[in-house]
Amino acid sequence: MIIGKIFNNTTLNVLKKGIEGTNQRHKAISNNIANVDTPNYQRATVAFEDQLKRVLRGQGVKGTRNHPDHFIIGGPAEIPLIRPRVDIDNGTRFRPDHNNVNIDQEMSNLAENTQRNLEFTELLKRRYAGIKRVIQTAGQV
Repeated sequence: MIIGKIFNNTTLNVLKKGIEGTNQRHKAISNNIANVDTPNYQRATVAFEDQLKRVLRGQGVKGTRNHPDHFIIGGPAEIPLIRPRVDIDNGTRFRPDHNNVNIDQEMSNLAENTQRNLEFTELLKRRYAGIKRVIQTAGQV
């Protein structure tokens, strides 16, 4: 179906995953900031970019389909299956109370992550606006 192909393409899927990943990272950073004074708290980080790069470069698992009903294994079709990974930073001991949150670093991370989220959102908005124009133009023909 053509509508499915319009809304399920690599660019849209990457942008959606970017928004999902930065949203998850925002929650982790906010939680880190909220726990800056909690003894023994270990900061959380979120990773998803490396997974996206690996899939887009074709470095993940690949499979061959010989029938359209077979599962897709590997390649850009795997993008919707990527899940942001939350890691706990156990390797860094920052303070005597064993809390490793550096508020200055977390605030910097928050600002950087917010900017990335805004960029992904703006690009997705533009992409959908382009699709909308095509649909409207096609309806006038």
